[in-house]
Amino acid sequence: MSYLTQDHPRYTRGKQSVLKAFLFNPGFRFMVVVRGCQHFGKMHPLGLLFRLWFRRLRVKYGYQIPFSTKIGAGLFLGHFGTIVVNKGAVLGANCNLAQGVTIGQVNRGKQQGCPVIGDRVWIGANAVVVGGITIGNDVLIAPLSYVNFDVPDQAVVAGNPAQIINYNGSSGYVNSIS
Repeated sequence: MSYLTQDHPRYTRGKQSVLKAFLFNPGFRFMVVVRGCQHFGKMHPLGLLFRLWFRRLRVKYGYQIPFSTKIGAGLFLGHFGTIVVNKGAVLGANCNLAQGVTIGQVNRGKQQGCPVIGDRVWIGANAVVVGGITIGNDVLIAPLSYVNFDVPDQAVVAGNPAQIINYNGSSGYVNSIS
């Protein structure tokens, strides 16, 4: 549950109470329910309640993020709309996912597997990140990019297929409030 104390400031910049953020911010509400599913066991009464609530919010907001996905503290879902994350993917701390993002699995070939995404990664609208690849820390993935290769730390990638544009990273895009 300590992750919730790190999730909250990402949604409010520390200016709202937890209750107000929960009531008025769909991304934070979804993350509270995900953290509840992860914390309580399948047979625990609260675990059952959180799982039922989770199913409802998935449909309502269009988030296809299994609660079994390894998600670091401070995941920021800025907009609701279809966001698809494979259950085998790993998301680092303080990542931002925009609407339409797909983080998926490749089933064959040399890129077989799911992505491992580092800390402070910003992924723009409708970007696709697939395969058994590693995305470094402080990476910015531009909107509408298709990424299927390892990305080093502090890179900016754009395009379809994606290419490394520069090494300015995600500073200024990811607000990590500790």
